[in-house]
Amino acid sequence: MPEKDFDEKNNSFAAGNMSMYERKVQEHERKIYDLKNLINLGISLSSNLDFESLVESILYSCIGQLFLDKVVILLQVDIDVDNYYIHMAKGYDEEFNRDRIILKSDSPLLKALSENPFPSLFDELMQNSDLTGDLNELSMLQPNLIVPMKSKNSLNGLIILGSKLTGESITYSEIEFLQDLAKFAAIAVENSRLYRMATLDRMTRLFIHHYFQERLVEEIKRSNRGKTPLTIIMSDIDHFKKFNDTYGHQQGDIVLKEAARLFRNNTRSIDIPARYGGEEFAIILPETDLTAGINIAKRLRQVIEEHEFPGQDTPLHVTISLGVAMYNPEIDFDKKDLIGRADSAMYKAKESGRNKVVAHKG
Repeated sequence: MPEKDFDEKNNSFAAGNMSMYERKVQEHERKIYDLKNLINLGISLSSNLDFESLVESILYSCIGQLFLDKVVILLQVDIDVDNYYIHMAKGYDEEFNRDRIILKSDSPLLKALSENPFPSLFDELMQNSDLTGDLNELSMLQPNLIVPMKSKNSLNGLIILGSKLTGESITYSEIEFLQDLAKFAAIAVENSRLYRMATLDRMTRLFIHHYFQERLVEEIKRSNRGKTPLTIIMSDIDHFKKFNDTYGHQQGDIVLKEAARLFRNNTRSIDIPARYGGEEFAIILPETDLTAGINIAKRLRQVIEEHEFPGQDTPLHVTISLGVAMYNPEIDFDKKDLIGRADSAMYKAKESGRNKVVAHKG
C-alpha cells in the first residue's frame, strides 16, 4: 500500500475514533448535567411545603425539561378523600373543564399503576381491556404518557403528559428523568400534605388560629420590607348560638363547613383564610389595600347571605358581620394592634344591625 494511502486511511480512522470519543464525552456531560438538575430539583421540591407552589414546580419541571404541549397533575386532595382530581393543568383552552375528570381510589387504573409505578405509554395501557373505562375518562386530556407518583405504599397522584412540541418521541433518558422526578415529587407531595394537615382545621379546611398568627407576623414583615399594602378581615356568623339552639349542633357544623368552603372559593391563592375560633373566620389579604379589602368583604357578605345552606327539610340562611383593617406601621406596632382594629370594626358591624361590613380607617 502506498504510504500516502496508508496515511489517509490512518487519519480517517483516527478522526472516526475522535468523533466517537467526542460523542461519548457529550453523552456523559449530558448525563451529569441532567443529574445535577435532578438533584437541584429534588432539593427544591423537598424544601417546599407550600402545596400550590410545589404542584406548580412539578408541572413546570416537566414542561421545561421535555418541551411538552400539555401537562396535568392529578392528585388525591387529602388522605381522607377517596377521589383523585385534576389539581393543575397547563396547555388547555379556557373552556377545558377540569372538574369533569375524577378517578376513584379503587379504580382499576390506579390499582394497576400503584402495583407497577413506572411511566406508561397511554396507547400501551389502552391494550388492557380492564383499564379502558378509566382511560376513556382521561382521553380528553390527549395523554401520551402517564407517570405515577408513589411514596412508600401510597399513590399520591399522577403526572399526565401530552406530546413534545418538537413532534419527537420521548426518549429513554427522558423517561428515566420522569421516573426519578416522580419519586421526588411523591415524597414532597406527601410531606406537604402532612404539613397542610397540621395547619388546617379538620372541620372547615381553613387554616388554624396558630398558623394565622404566624403568617400575619410574616406578612407584616413582608409589607414593611416591600412597602406593599396588607389588609385583614375579621368575621363572625350572626346569631350562631341561637342557630345551634334552634337547629342543633350538627346543623351548625354543616353551616360552618359550607361557609368555610364559600370563603375558600371567594379568596385568592395568596390569601390566608383561617378559622379564628368557633364561628369566627379571619383572612389575611397580602398586597391588598383597604378599598380592595372592603370589596372582598362585601362580596363575602353577599355570597353568605344569598347562599342556601342545606337543612333537614328546607334550605337555611345565615348572615355574617365583617370588620376590615389595613396595616398601618405608624399605629400597628405589632399584630395585636392590627387584629384589634379589625375586630373592633367587626363588632361595630354587629352593633349597627349585623350582616354588614365596617372598615377601621386608622
